[in-house]
Amino acid sequence: MVDGDIGRMLRSEAGNNPTVKMLGSLAQVLIFNPFHTVTVLLQVGYEPLPPTYRKPSIFFFSGGFYYPNIFKYMKYLTDKEGSRLVLYRGLTPRLGGVFITNSVRSEVLAAVPASTSKCPPEQIAHEVGRQCAATALAVITSHPLLVVTNRMIVSLIGGEEKYSTVISAISTIFGEEGLLGFYAGIVPHLLGEVSGKAIEVLIQEIVEKAELNKKLGLPAHADGKTSLPVSAIHGFLSYPLQLTTTIMTVNNCGLAVSDLPTVQGTQSSWIACIKALWNSGNIKRGSNLMFARKSADQTWHTPPSPPTSPDVEPLAEEVAAVVESPVEVPAAPTVAEVPEIPAVPEIPVVPEVPVVSECPDGKCELKPAATSE
Repeated sequence: MVDGDIGRMLRSEAGNNPTVKMLGSLAQVLIFNPFHTVTVLLQVGYEPLPPTYRKPSIFFFSGGFYYPNIFKYMKYLTDKEGSRLVLYRGLTPRLGGVFITNSVRSEVLAAVPASTSKCPPEQIAHEVGRQCAATALAVITSHPLLVVTNRMIVSLIGGEEKYSTVISAISTIFGEEGLLGFYAGIVPHLLGEVSGKAIEVLIQEIVEKAELNKKLGLPAHADGKTSLPVSAIHGFLSYPLQLTTTIMTVNNCGLAVSDLPTVQGTQSSWIACIKALWNSGNIKRGSNLMFARKSADQTWHTPPSPPTSPDVEPLAEEVAAVVESPVEVPAAPTVAEVPEIPAVPEIPVVPEVPVVSECPDGKCELKPAATSE
């Protein structure tokens, strides 16, 4: 869906050979899957790398804050996960979805023949209805694999293990949401693909019937279709619905992506989702992979989540439990009371007694008492 413009051009070059179209579509998925992985993460608003200011230049027409290009984003993912295989997350269900889409389209177009009417308006109406029916059935049959692919990719944000493999993703969706979980976001997906295909076929048929290729000197493809960039017009007009489809396929699925500010307010319905994207200026989010500018009203930047290790988490929980638990301080032992010592009574001072000397002549002399040395 993201790189569908290139796929449509490759299939148009393959002519009417369904085998060549199938091989071309599968090769396109293998080559451009890293771009698809990054685009899905950008569409849900996961921006781990902050924007930088750029001066006006030939690439940046006006100065401002621009996000890093897709190649720096790929390098960040590979460094974070430690392997380049992260860029091929969800490849298996994507290949299955492309195979089912091409097979159903080929069967429906083979079962419904082209119009034999000679009236050009009737031929155009019949071909538009034929192509839209084939597209609708292809979307309905392949949409469950699109849900699995998108959830496997966005699980990289929070590192959830329940969507790490195809089997675990399918069992998780079926166990938590039932069969309806595989058709999350089916309405905007149908509207975007069918309306885009109708516009694409309508332009092709008008150009073919009016022979504008010859008048404008444009080369025609092997199947006689015009070389005008109708697939680019298809992608431009249907991109808001494609963006809404990506967000709705991962909404309310128990992943960390539901907590992103860019996804908040879009959970109720796809109409609320597209309104929220329009009001916030994010209706084209993820469409520019090289020079994405951050506007003032856009909420793209998401701080990177710190890496978590299974060996560190239990230790961190134990430390937090020890810090939060109250510390019991033992009470100090009480000292026994010491009985009061009774006061010692004061000893009275004995006055000095004079010593009477011998008085042979009847006269007495007072002499001081002798002091002992």
